Amino acid sequence: MAGDPDDCYIRTGDRVYFGKDIREGDIHTRITLDDGTFAEFDNHDVAAFKHHGKLYMRLPVICNKQDTLCFAMMEYITSKAGCTVFRYCCPINTDESFKLACVNRNFLFAYKEGKFYCRLSDDQTEALKTFGIKVI
Repeated sequence: MAGDPDDCYIRTGDRVYFGKDIREGDIHTRITLDDGTFAEFDNHDVAAFKHHGKLYMRLPVICNKQDTLCFAMMEYITSKAGCTVFRYCCPINTDESFKLACVNRNFLFAYKEGKFYCRLSDDQTEALKTFGIKVI
């Protein structure tokens, strides 16, 4: 399985666990190991994971005022000119009583040398193009 692109892994602070599949819940993340057993980790202990070709890393979520709101798992999108771009999917609930109207909004964050560089929004067409991100 070492060369299989569908390999999955979880990286905690000091170890990497390889397996076949990953399930991320609200509190725990579980990996199915090669022998069929499971290993489970608290979400706050998971620094990064790869799930069937997609890489996710725990990074700071930065608001408009450039304050750190929290840390969340973000999907790696691309790297270019020393910057790395990640996507953060944020649920937006406009009406708490109507849960079916839950909408997700994607934010793109650029990091340079491991530090926050800028946040990109959908209307920044030229900035997205400079990172090689297709704008539809």
